[in-house]
Amino acid sequence: MGWYHTMELAPGEVTEGMFDLRPYMRQYGLPESLDGKRCLDVGTWDGFWAFEMERRGGEVVAIDLDDERALDYPPRRRPETFPDEPRGQNFAVAAEAFGSSVERRIVSIYDARAEQLGTFDFAFCGSVLIHLRDQFLALERIAALVHPGGQFVSAEPYWRRAGRLPMAVSRYRVDRPKDIVFWEPNPRAWRRMIWSAGFDDVREHGRFRMRARAGWSVPHVVHHARR
Repeated sequence: MGWYHTMELAPGEVTEGMFDLRPYMRQYGLPESLDGKRCLDVGTWDGFWAFEMERRGGEVVAIDLDDERALDYPPRRRPETFPDEPRGQNFAVAAEAFGSSVERRIVSIYDARAEQLGTFDFAFCGSVLIHLRDQFLALERIAALVHPGGQFVSAEPYWRRAGRLPMAVSRYRVDRPKDIVFWEPNPRAWRRMIWSAGFDDVREHGRFRMRARAGWSVPHVVHHARR
């Protein structure tokens, strides 16, 4: 399956991920210290952000799915068999290399509940909601997992041509023969969805273009919010 995240597992041992997020760290605006904070990483994949939150002192729970058939694929593109390499395989390799205590749970964000995961002081979701059929339900679930006073950081691609529009708009994208994207909101739509899902003090932290190893890039908008 290959690596999605570029990570240095040991001195000189760097994975060839599709994305190297290290140059963009400051763009996200994560707290420098998460000491004593219980943190949630939504859609962790190889675990880049989960391990980064742990490095900053957080007690981290990371959620994702191993079986690609359970992901939000449209019927015409949904895999029919379990993958030869589960999505969690690289996470396990990285966790062992780092001596990590991150708890990885196999659960869809649609099904994530405080009854099974507890609540969190800090939640992060990056480049995940863009691939979901029901982005608002996912945000609602995240909001229910963050206790009052907790913080949420969202970083998602956005509809660049509508980026300056004063109204909330989104476009339908699932028909294209590329990565699965059902809806592509503009920044205002992302902000309004985050607020409507239950977060307060929703602010745009910034925008940047994330470049893939292959050379193409994706515009991202980062929002910070409080519960």
